[in-house]
Amino acid sequence: MKESRRVPVWVTVVIILAALPVLAFPAMLSASKAIAGEERYFLWIYPAYVLAAALLAYQCYGRRTVMTWIIVFLMILTHGAMWVLATTGC
Repeated sequence: MKESRRVPVWVTVVIILAALPVLAFPAMLSASKAIAGEERYFLWIYPAYVLAAALLAYQCYGRRTVMTWIIVFLMILTHGAMWVLATTGC
């Protein structure tokens, strides 16, 4: 069984920086006044997703470092996708 390693400070900082765009959630909601239905539902679960992804990325680093970077990359892609959804509604 693989031993888990301690998460370096720089990785923690990268994960936090990757999660920070979720703080623009109120602005995203105000920009999405024109959309309703399922699209609005995705916007409401977005902060929970980012929080869960950040926690999982932090936990994965000790044993599966590649998984951490995949989760961080997907989190960054999700930020962009949510802004596109909020501003264009598609």
